[in-house]
Amino acid sequence: MKEIQTVTATWARTHFGEIIRDTVTAGERFVVERDSIPVVVILSVSEYERLQQQAAWSRFYELSRRAGLEAEEEGLTEAEIQAEIEAIKRQVYAERYGRG
Repeated sequence: MKEIQTVTATWARTHFGEIIRDTVTAGERFVVERDSIPVVVILSVSEYERLQQQAAWSRFYELSRRAGLEAEEEGLTEAEIQAEIEAIKRQVYAERYGRG
């Protein structure tokens, strides 16, 4: 993975076309600073989507882990958990679409 380049807001403004080109073609990433304080990150859409997906999977994993621990504490079987998931799915569908 490429190193993140730190640039000033003034430099970013005057070289925005170059930043876009380097971000899209070379996968460069930039942190833009104003008054020596980082305020904006510039990265490609594909990199952004990859990070979003990674965050979503991390969240899913953590929620799954917690649910598993809770189910274990309550002594639920896999069949009981599956039945509860199906009931929740039906409830959400009914709330969202007005039918079951």
